[in-house]
Amino acid sequence: MELQMQLVQAVHVLNHDMLSCNRVAANQWLVQFQQTDAAWQVATGILTAEALNIHDFEVELFAAQILKRKIHSDIGTLLPDGRRALQNALLVSATKHSSGPSQLLTQICLALSALIFRSPEARSLIQQLFGRLYELQCQGSGSHAVLELLTVLPEEVTEEKTIVANVNSDHRRQFSNELLSHSSSVLKFLVHLTENEAHFYTVRSKILRCFLSWVRIGCLLEIDQLAVPSHPLIAFAFACLQVPESFSVAIEVLAELINRHEVIPPAVLLQMIVVKDTLLLPALATGNEVVVKGLCWLMAELGQSAPGLFARGTPDVLSLEEAMLGCTRFQSSNWEVAETSLSFWSALGDYLINLGFEKQSGLRAYIPLYISLLDALVLRVQVGPKSYNEDDIDGSTGLPDSLAQFRINLEETTTTVCRLLGPTQYVTQLLSQITLELPVLWQVIEAQFFLLYAASEAILDGPALDLSSLVNVFLAISEERPETVAGLDLLYKSAAQVLGAFSRWICNHPTVVLPLLSFLASGLSAPLAASACATALRRICEEVSAMASDPANLECLLWIGEGLHNFKLSPKEEEEVLCAIGRSLSTVTSSAVLNDALHRLLKPTYDPLKELLIADVENRLKFVSAESAMLLESSVRALHRLGTIFSQFPVLSSSSVIGEEVFVGILSQFWPLLEQMFSSAFMENNSLATAVCKCLSEATKTGGQCILPLLPNITKFSSENFVSFQTHVCFLKLANTLTEEHGHQKEYAPLFVEVAGVFSTADSVAALSSSYACDNEPDVAEAYMNFMSTFLRNCHKGVLATAESHVEAALNRATICCTVMHRGAALAAMSYISCLLEMALSSLTESVDCPLTAAVLKICTQCGESIVSGMLYALLGPSAMSRVYKATTILQQLAAICNSGSSRIGWSALQCWIVSAIQALPAEYLRHGEAERLSVTWLEALRAAASDVDAGNSIRQRGGNGGRSLKRVLRDFVEQHKTNLICVS
Repeated sequence: MELQMQLVQAVHVLNHDMLSCNRVAANQWLVQFQQTDAAWQVATGILTAEALNIHDFEVELFAAQILKRKIHSDIGTLLPDGRRALQNALLVSATKHSSGPSQLLTQICLALSALIFRSPEARSLIQQLFGRLYELQCQGSGSHAVLELLTVLPEEVTEEKTIVANVNSDHRRQFSNELLSHSSSVLKFLVHLTENEAHFYTVRSKILRCFLSWVRIGCLLEIDQLAVPSHPLIAFAFACLQVPESFSVAIEVLAELINRHEVIPPAVLLQMIVVKDTLLLPALATGNEVVVKGLCWLMAELGQSAPGLFARGTPDVLSLEEAMLGCTRFQSSNWEVAETSLSFWSALGDYLINLGFEKQSGLRAYIPLYISLLDALVLRVQVGPKSYNEDDIDGSTGLPDSLAQFRINLEETTTTVCRLLGPTQYVTQLLSQITLELPVLWQVIEAQFFLLYAASEAILDGPALDLSSLVNVFLAISEERPETVAGLDLLYKSAAQVLGAFSRWICNHPTVVLPLLSFLASGLSAPLAASACATALRRICEEVSAMASDPANLECLLWIGEGLHNFKLSPKEEEEVLCAIGRSLSTVTSSAVLNDALHRLLKPTYDPLKELLIADVENRLKFVSAESAMLLESSVRALHRLGTIFSQFPVLSSSSVIGEEVFVGILSQFWPLLEQMFSSAFMENNSLATAVCKCLSEATKTGGQCILPLLPNITKFSSENFVSFQTHVCFLKLANTLTEEHGHQKEYAPLFVEVAGVFSTADSVAALSSSYACDNEPDVAEAYMNFMSTFLRNCHKGVLATAESHVEAALNRATICCTVMHRGAALAAMSYISCLLEMALSSLTESVDCPLTAAVLKICTQCGESIVSGMLYALLGPSAMSRVYKATTILQQLAAICNSGSSRIGWSALQCWIVSAIQALPAEYLRHGEAERLSVTWLEALRAAASDVDAGNSIRQRGGNGGRSLKRVLRDFVEQHKTNLICVS
């Protein structure tokens, strides 16, 4: 009794005390109390006590919640007698509170259903429960408790609840079958209630909710399916549509029935023809959103389940579809109703299209319906002028959130409408409504542009269409101002999307190109439309092959390029614009014209870099300020633009005289600036350093032989700056590009060996001696491993032997790095190991006295055990399954090397490495006797995998079952040990 009083007091303090410290203390006491065994008895006593003066509704509700939580977490602590006693007590409590607050009754019934579901003797408890329920039905208001309990009991076996409760599927199925054995009695009980108590509106909803729970577990599957449509409860559900209080749950019941029983849709369709006149049309007329939304959802479910019913074309069905058009047109504060209707039109349209050509006459009957649908969509995707003053406008889309989502979900429907009408009729219907007569309805034109773009893929699959009339619309848009047209940015965006999608058809005459360029230039200054305009510009330049041959077009493009820094575009958008201009300039045949164009294009890029260096000399950047931040940002953007321009040059050869001259001219202009930056303290700024390196990487990729005179300086700058700023991986990436492009040239090979030595001895790389260190600097680890892989693949083989120490040091780091959590770093390390072993395999055809062969085989011999150990730890580490493929390749390569007589390593060495690596594992990661079995299994799989590879050939050149078997063995190993996560210290 004392604990009970303490509980009452704690609940009162928690809910009503004004001091937060008291509420916190009460909450802590209640949390601790719920974890005690005494909570069972105290909570049960409160719910079953006759005297109510010691507690109130809040305490009883809390007691029911305590029991429900303890049943979920501590049911195993109760003995069978205790579970039966608790069940009886909860039944008594449910009867006692059947006429009380519904919230309390629900919590009691939830506790009772959870108890039955989680008890080992669930079957006997269900039988006892139903025996008691028949008694309760005769006890006046006891039927309310029965109804509530029958509602929550089937909900225990829904997928969501059983997943959360971690209940296995077999128990769920047995529990469900046991419930279904009583379904006939439950249905009779519900029918009895509809005949006697359904005049109470609250009871109507509860009857339907209970029926819905049992439908979801399949209660109607237990009876003859032909009799299902005439079941009294289904008729009751239709009747409840006329009652506002039970309307929503009746819709849920009917939708669930449609999706579960094939015999239901025809019956629902007949009823909906009646409901259309009595409910839907009046609701559309009065703006009753609840009714419209509910019936629209029901129609959508019906259309998706049985579209053939709506393809009959009878007058009743067509009138129902006309009412559905009213749902699509329905104006509300959001677009939920219109969005719900989309699935109906998509399902019906796809069904009509799939009927085939033999039923084209039936298809034609629906053409007017879908033309009306297209008109309705034009209406619903619009944004009225008032919307631009609302707070729910998303700055990234220029639309209210719900309209933005509606437009995203509209793509499938517009494609279906276009396929059904045909591209020509679809486009004609939209273009026929576009007019520039005053007053111009720009929001309507924007909606029509959006619907053209949304179906662009389907339209482009059809015949070419004349879209020249759109050019005048584009020009009219460019003459408007934001103060006169609400949502001008959105209009620009939709128009540019149409222009980009249909550029091939719109730009079919030379005279329209310049006006279109002017239109896009205007749109680039609109933040919302900039991306669409940049993409459209690139596509126009791709379609118009001789763009730059017209001086006016070239002048417009250069004007855009010269003012690019004023448009405030994102780097990606700037790249699109420069790629467009570069594509056009690539067709210029005059060296003088091309040089002049590039000079104008690059001047806005040159000036910020020059200004940055001048400011540095004048010490204006000594302190952090707004000026320094602005200069650094403008310089980074300028370098990105320069890199993009470099990327537009084709790979130059000795015959491309004009291209080579132009490239050398640009490089000679900018190299002094880049050289100064490399030698300055600016390289401490990661953004600027990255921009410089990326710019030079692009120049290296496209410059061919022109970059070679600068190669010693660039490699020197990259290695020295990495030593100074060892977290800036951009220098490693630049060296990677240089090695990939020019490492094969013998005269420069010693230069790359020197760079590899500098990187390998740098403090940040030397620190990669544990998985912890690699995970702390994963970007450095990944970039270094990628560089060393490129070094092995591309550097001239004649000098690789001189880099033996660097290659071996990198291999030792790779065997550690392949175990780290960072996936990119781990896979880069495994790629390096595989690359080295591939080189060793290829060298086996040469004499072992060859310096390169001797060097790589020596490394393999010295590091073989580390390689095996690294693979073993990688397969026991995080994301192990994603590393199985590379681990298989590496172990197969190593096995092939050891199995080859040319290597002089021998199979016995591999056996020692495998046994040693397995024995070195922590004891807790292997079961008793597993080490011996593992060694035998792996060695057998490796022997078979090695036979797939010929000496001197790569695995990719010759497949076999051995490699696949090894992969299965490693995959099984990962599956068996996936909970054991090891890190290499």
